[in-house]
Amino acid sequence: MTDKKLHKILLIVIFSLITLVMATATVINCLTLPERPFSETENRYLQKFPEFNFDTVTEKTFMSDFESYFSDRVVLREDWIRLMNSFDRMLGKREIKGVFTEDGRMIEAWKSYDADSVNKNLAAMQQFAEAYDKKKVYFMLAPTAQDIYSETLPANCGAANQKAFIKMCYDSLPLITGIDVYTSLSAAKNDYIYYRTDHHWTSYGAFLGYEAVCKAMQINGFALNDFNIEHAANDFRGTLYSKTLDNSIQPDVIDIYTLATGEPKSEIKVFGEEQTYDSLYQRDFLEKKDKYSTFLGLNTPKLDITTENLSKVENDSKLLIIKDSYANALIPFLSKHYSDITVLDLRYINGTFESVEVNVNDYDAVLFVYNVITFSQDTNVSKLSFMSE
Repeated sequence: MTDKKLHKILLIVIFSLITLVMATATVINCLTLPERPFSETENRYLQKFPEFNFDTVTEKTFMSDFESYFSDRVVLREDWIRLMNSFDRMLGKREIKGVFTEDGRMIEAWKSYDADSVNKNLAAMQQFAEAYDKKKVYFMLAPTAQDIYSETLPANCGAANQKAFIKMCYDSLPLITGIDVYTSLSAAKNDYIYYRTDHHWTSYGAFLGYEAVCKAMQINGFALNDFNIEHAANDFRGTLYSKTLDNSIQPDVIDIYTLATGEPKSEIKVFGEEQTYDSLYQRDFLEKKDKYSTFLGLNTPKLDITTENLSKVENDSKLLIIKDSYANALIPFLSKHYSDITVLDLRYINGTFESVEVNVNDYDAVLFVYNVITFSQDTNVSKLSFMSE
């Protein structure tokens, strides 16, 4: 037997032993340890043990779900994912699980969108504006890091043009005022405006969004030097890290902006909860994996924010915001101008808007805030038709 053949057999034996040991250890863990429902590192719910009955067996769903269940609980699973992704990078792969890692930054890939879905969203927004034609309605569609740092991406990677997409959306909504935040973010590209490991903009990126909103809505806004900036956490690893588990990228910083002259008093009521909160920042999340939820807390269908002692109150002081999670870091800035803000996340509203008790006529202005990727993929925007009836 040649040395080459012996080496090959030895590798097969070692690999088989490792596989057997891991499978055995995984079975023991599944039988002896409590079932873990959620992986904080991967930021997702794990597959539950599938129901075993005649239907699941004959429809072959039991084995498929069991494979997912077992895979989710493989011993050292996260280390294996990290190792396999490292191998892919060593082989020259530039995009892993929909994430580019370039120039010390993770960037969520956006290559295409369903035109029919986007057109339905735009039609629903236009119908909304027509139904409430006495209301001032604004739309801020924020680019993601992909477009701002497009020059760092691999050539011919298929990245779609977000600037053109934003223009198309604004041009399709003649009754809604589009807010240009693209220009400000592009000009500040060398600053810390997007997280390195998460798909959101940073607090400074959100501040630039706040300035753009103030300009479009004619709000007498605060300047950057009016704020104290607290570096509240420096070990944030966000949603894009959860996909790649790449420890080579520097963790992010969570910044909290507060007025140097003192914050106005705010009260936040979360839909479905009896408890109210006296801060827009839920600091408990600074000790958890999901640190972005420090801004307003977990996603919810509706938030009601009331603020007192405003130094720069707007004449139109009741604002309705319809948004995705990009708005969460923006809203604390806007709360310093409005006595009442209601925040809706259409992704979490089931049925009609009667369930969340929102009457658009109660508000002086309406602001839509989305990032390009969410808006292009979120079919829930069509729920606006319930509010237009």
